[in-house]
Amino acid sequence: MKRPHNGSEGVQRFRILESSARLFAHQGFEATSLNEIAEEVSLSKATIYHYFASKEEIYSEIILDTLERLLSFVKESIDRNDTASRRLVAAMEAHGQFFEDNFWAFTAMLIGFGGIRELNRRARAVALRDSYEELLRDVVKAGIESGEFRKADPVITARAILSMLNWMARWYKPGGPKRAREFAQEYASLIMQGLCV
Repeated sequence: MKRPHNGSEGVQRFRILESSARLFAHQGFEATSLNEIAEEVSLSKATIYHYFASKEEIYSEIILDTLERLLSFVKESIDRNDTASRRLVAAMEAHGQFFEDNFWAFTAMLIGFGGIRELNRRARAVALRDSYEELLRDVVKAGIESGEFRKADPVITARAILSMLNWMARWYKPGGPKRAREFAQEYASLIMQGLCV
């Protein structure tokens, strides 16, 4: 979750979101109650309602915040002057790094994305997801146009890359002997072997 700038209000919101993400990732949205969230952060249920109108609002905020920060982090990790290969590898490594650094929020986001009920928030989440896919597609397209990559469907390629990276949420254990960024590097190597001419 995005760290609060200052003030007790921001700190409390951050604590609620961070703890909720961990509970949602462990148990799922439906199985997690507001009472459990309140207990996890040592606050009353009434205090939770001071910050969020509902459990759905907490979940939506986790999803939107995570998507926004993922897109920003990966964009900033790519040097536009690099070759397409280097940009694609950098994007995949950054994705792995972001996933590990934000494990609970990222996992909660992946399992809950389709459950956003409020239409404006859902539209925002879809737009962020599409922007992220477009970022990867553009790198693949650039590599094809420059002759660096063999001809491939950029949409399918980008989705295959995302599938590989996002599937780590199903089996990756933080604190294990291998970092998520290292797995992302290995995935990038496999992708490069299939793409590069």
